[in-house]
Amino acid sequence: MRPVNLLPARYRPRTGGSSDSKTAHVTLGVLGLLVLAVFGYVMTANKVSSHNSDIAETRQQIAAAQAQAVTLEGFGDFAGVKEARLSSVRTLATGRIDWERLFRELAHVVPDGVWLTKFNAQAGETDGGGAVGPTATLEGCADSHERIADAMIRLRELHVAEDVELTQTAAGEDEDDAPSSAGASTASEENACGKYYSFGVSVTMAMPVAGVEPEGAGAVPARLGGGG
Repeated sequence: MRPVNLLPARYRPRTGGSSDSKTAHVTLGVLGLLVLAVFGYVMTANKVSSHNSDIAETRQQIAAAQAQAVTLEGFGDFAGVKEARLSSVRTLATGRIDWERLFRELAHVVPDGVWLTKFNAQAGETDGGGAVGPTATLEGCADSHERIADAMIRLRELHVAEDVELTQTAAGEDEDDAPSSAGASTASEENACGKYYSFGVSVTMAMPVAGVEPEGAGAVPARLGGGG
């Protein structure tokens, strides 16, 4: 038979209830720590996931921006090419020599007894020493040295002329020294002026400046074929 304690509870001896209470408290504390650890892990995992999502979104934005930059790069190059071409055309349009006027004036400044046999022109350029204006090389024939000097003086009246320089001159052939018919063709190539004086003149013209007309670039004077 199992013994039965008939004494009231307050008279019964204690049987280790305090140890059970301590065990329960320890268990509750451990459970609380586990709950906190799980909560911290969940919060950390959520933050890491959020950061990874932000990184992925940022990478997508960078990729989209790079793709857009590649697409717009062609437009940027086209705009640069267009501006360079417009600048070149603008420079040519504003800085060109008025060749029509130059030849018209040239026809009036060349004195009687002088005629031209060759005309070469070279556009201006820019080198290490600065801008070099266009140059024109004229070759021709004249009755005398005085006519050549007169032609050089009159060539300075051209509105674009900065300098006129005599490059070469030669006396004509005497009639007694004229070549025979067999050598006439060769002699004519060497001296197209025959018994007249031959000469060469270099005319340096002013370098055109965009938007600025050279001095004397207004109305053509009457002495040079103009109307005023």
